[in-house]
Amino acid sequence: GAQFDPDAPQFHLSENATSLSTLELSPVPTADDDEEDQEIVPNFFAQPCVTSIPASLDRRSDSAAPTRLDSVIVIIRHGKTQHNKLGLFTGWEDVPLADEGIEEAKEAGRLLKRHGFEFDLVYTSWLSRALETALYVMDEMDALWLPIVKTWRLNERMYGELTGLSKQMVKQRHGEKQFKAWRRGYDVRPPAVSSFSPHYPGNDQRYQKYLRDIRYSVKESVIRSIEKGELILQRKLPKTESLKDCMDRTIPYFVERIAKEAVDQKKRVLISSSENAIRGLLMHLCNIPESEITGLEIPNGLPLIYDVRSKCVKLLDDGSGRDPLEVYNFGSAAQYLFRPCQNEDGSLDEECSINFGGVSLSSEDQATIDFIKGRSTASSQTKTTSSA
Repeated sequence: GAQFDPDAPQFHLSENATSLSTLELSPVPTADDDEEDQEIVPNFFAQPCVTSIPASLDRRSDSAAPTRLDSVIVIIRHGKTQHNKLGLFTGWEDVPLADEGIEEAKEAGRLLKRHGFEFDLVYTSWLSRALETALYVMDEMDALWLPIVKTWRLNERMYGELTGLSKQMVKQRHGEKQFKAWRRGYDVRPPAVSSFSPHYPGNDQRYQKYLRDIRYSVKESVIRSIEKGELILQRKLPKTESLKDCMDRTIPYFVERIAKEAVDQKKRVLISSSENAIRGLLMHLCNIPESEITGLEIPNGLPLIYDVRSKCVKLLDDGSGRDPLEVYNFGSAAQYLFRPCQNEDGSLDEECSINFGGVSLSSEDQATIDFIKGRSTASSQTKTTSSA
């Protein structure tokens, strides 16, 4: 693909954008920005929009809903690995799925098929766990023939010298404050690996041989040339990354490639990746402030449905009747992820309803809900009158 600088500014949608690839160069809103320049975020927590299994289907059977034809983005974090289960920093270390992770991926495929999803294109990273997840999903959907685009720009965050270490050990050795800064700090980088570390991607054959869309590094080229006694050109690969660094490669790739080449062409897209890369995608799609994005948790193996039309994230009913918020941990930033799903005319998405499950609401919160419901009701009455 065309080369672009991983240090380039982030790309974000203009409020007046007509497609996901219509760009406006602007920073992600932060807590320090003027309030009038920020999108007003409701101070209430909306339950996730859960798309129910069609009433015509037996909730306990394997029957499938009619095929969905609308453009959609389904994002899935890879299934669990042994590193996940042991609490290790994984990063770019290429570990396979654990048995539990394989079953999570298969179940995601069965759920998507049951709800009538089909895809035109699959995007994944160069890491085995993300690729395996995509393949297990596709296999359950009888769609192993689908074209797959693999890119290192959807790789997990590069954790530097923390790669492969126990999180508990790092916390004990360096203290709670430093541990949180390295793990959750938005622009804090862990200690970098050396040029000769086994964790440095420049020593991995796949990146040496096949990576093309990144500039060469003068420093690394000199080091390799001295080592080999001949001229060796080395790409500028990360030795460590902050969450911001990870997003600075993930978001531009989504805007320049996935959005323009697939989503804007009305294609149905599956993206299988890792947690921090997915955080970047959701920060962009859901306009989550950078001050809040580190609080977003992405469950393993759970399909997140981004509805291109209503521009919101939905979940799929698995037939169990369980509340997703009781089953999965989405973290403190879930309120930004699960905003009310609204159509262009302001009416509520017909697949969704706002359900607060007994949460006590302030008068301000209730007024906001009444306002949304009022717009929905007024829109419905207008349609009824016009049709009459």
